[in-house]
Amino acid sequence: MKNFIRILAATALFTSPLACDSGTPDAKKVAAKPETKKVEVKKPDVKPEVKTPDVKPEEKPPVQPDPADAKIQLAASVAKEISGAPDKADEILGKHGLDRDKLDALMFEIADDPALTQRYMDARSSAS
Repeated sequence: MKNFIRILAATALFTSPLACDSGTPDAKKVAAKPETKKVEVKKPDVKPEVKTPDVKPEEKPPVQPDPADAKIQLAASVAKEISGAPDKADEILGKHGLDRDKLDALMFEIADDPALTQRYMDARSSAS
């Protein structure tokens, strides 16, 4: 039993807080101030939002038809109708708000531009 008491006393001595204090100044600092860890807080990467206007398909301006297309279609349809009934040419022109001089001016305008001429020829061939 004597050994048991010695072992118990030795265990109590080595496990007590005083047993850890060696009397050195560093040990006293550690015992006096609890150890604190610096935790680095990372700020989230916040990028400024750049707002771009949302362009919805319905907000886009409607595509304006090319005025030349209307002229080409008018000339092609009038020419087709007149070629089908040449004796009613003045009546057909009047139905479309034209007369012979206006039709001639329209045809000369189309003939002056090679691109318009090609589009007129394409319209005539598809209208036939």
